Amino acid sequence: MHLHYEIFYTTPDTVETKACRVCGTSCDVKRGVYTASNFKEATNKMADLYDVFTCPHAGKDWHEQALKLAQAIDAMPSKRVAALIKQDLQDLLKENGIE
Repeated sequence: MHLHYEIFYTTPDTVETKACRVCGTSCDVKRGVYTASNFKEATNKMADLYDVFTCPHAGKDWHEQALKLAQAIDAMPSKRVAALIKQDLQDLLKENGIE
């Protein structure tokens, strides 16, 4: 899963809901999870309490493709090209039942 796209860590009980940045679906949440929230914490064997929001579609082939498109949109300096990629993303989401 990709942080800030399809998985989010928040301070416990501060955020009610989160939407996946890839497909817009409401994320599942596990509250008060003792875990590392990033690579630095994990490598230093540090952890804390977080509410963990995850997209229920994360890991599916179509969602991985949609993730790549979303990342390409974010990295694209050209507004016109980004708009074309966004159309591809919207088509892919629609093909998989996400409106």
